[in-house]
Amino acid sequence: MRSLLSDELDDQLDKVQTDIAASQIPIIILFEGGSGRVISRVINELDRNLEPRGINYFHPDVTGGEATAFAEIMKATPGKGEISLYDRSWYSLAVEYCNGDDRVMEAQIEAINSFERYLLDNGTFIIKIAFRMSNDDMNEYLKEYRPHTSIHNTFLSVNHVDRVKFRAVMPQILEGTDTKRAPWDIIDVKGVQETVEKTAETIIKRMKVCLKNAWTKSDCRTIKCCFPNPRKDLELDQDASDYNDRMDELSEELERLQILLAASGRTLVLGFEGWDAAGKGGAIKHICHALNPRGYKVARVKAPTQEDNEHTYLWRFARSMPDAGHITIFDRTWYGRMMVEPIEGFCTEEEYQRSAEEINGFEKVLTIHGTILIKFWLDIDKETQLQRFNDRKNDPLKQWKLTDEDWRNREKWDVYEKYIDTMISSTNTPYAPWIAVPANNKKAARVWIMESVVDRLKAELE
Repeated sequence: MRSLLSDELDDQLDKVQTDIAASQIPIIILFEGGSGRVISRVINELDRNLEPRGINYFHPDVTGGEATAFAEIMKATPGKGEISLYDRSWYSLAVEYCNGDDRVMEAQIEAINSFERYLLDNGTFIIKIAFRMSNDDMNEYLKEYRPHTSIHNTFLSVNHVDRVKFRAVMPQILEGTDTKRAPWDIIDVKGVQETVEKTAETIIKRMKVCLKNAWTKSDCRTIKCCFPNPRKDLELDQDASDYNDRMDELSEELERLQILLAASGRTLVLGFEGWDAAGKGGAIKHICHALNPRGYKVARVKAPTQEDNEHTYLWRFARSMPDAGHITIFDRTWYGRMMVEPIEGFCTEEEYQRSAEEINGFEKVLTIHGTILIKFWLDIDKETQLQRFNDRKNDPLKQWKLTDEDWRNREKWDVYEKYIDTMISSTNTPYAPWIAVPANNKKAARVWIMESVVDRLKAELE
């Protein structure tokens, strides 16, 4: 089919896309509006003029506001030099959650601004286009956009947004998220060719802004330790005399609660952090023993891959978020950004200083969209760690667990402790609190963790 763009616009679009690819800047172009027909047709026409390599298309299903929707949206963010076209985005998800309560609206706007600030600060440029269409315009022009989609009710024709609600809610969201670094471009819908040309002109203009790099500048931020630290005054030696009976009871209860979670469609994320040899692996194993394997997965966090490094640092964790009704257990988490990375020089001081705010924002978006998030810090003293290291060293079946890196980290115990306390006291938020686990006694720690999971699920699901 013939392109609707003039040769001049086509050449300009080709040039800026080439320049973006060469600059290795990831770009999100998101489209919102009451009519899915308009969005999909405009994207389709733009696709004819864009080099398909490096272009990713994403259309989220936000109907019902499933807890998985945000993770899917985040997984679609582009890598270096790529462009992601969002046929609806986190804005449609926010509309789905708004219910007339001003506090919900404010929370959604705050979460959006936080997420976009994270993307921008980590090098992803955002172009936001909203199509505006009056009822008269809809009657006059809509028949030009995808006239055949209404013949059959398929995924091609599903709008995935309540138009009436969208029109009622979106103006306030637009106003609250029209920021200097990520402004909105409003395009009045007319005929297909006129609308496509206006959209192309807008994208070209914004991409030229992107290439000037002025948008990368943000306010300097520092970590604020404003939450209580549950590690303080924690008695690390606990009794586990009733271990077997208690674990049997808790395992049976957790099995029952997993069924409720599956029926609810919500998601559960368990994040485990702690000192080396604190017992994270054993605790995870005993949780898994109580669960139906159809409904959980364990994500072991290792060094980032080349693909991970092409994206923002939280992207690889979004990829492991659970499906609706499922559980992901993270054996180490995104909190490496606040411990090993600054200590070992894997992130800059600026990246470290803004990490607490970014992580708090990430966790808030997850939780306001229905994820149950439980974070554990397994605490042991230095003497207990040394004993466990030596036990591993002397046991042929456990020697593989002990590495030279473990010994090096132990030499930096005091440094790590400082960063750990900063991490916890800056991210122990009301919506994603830390649970400090006394873990000198492994059995007592397992009971503590199982009780915490069971109690939280009861509070959320019953």
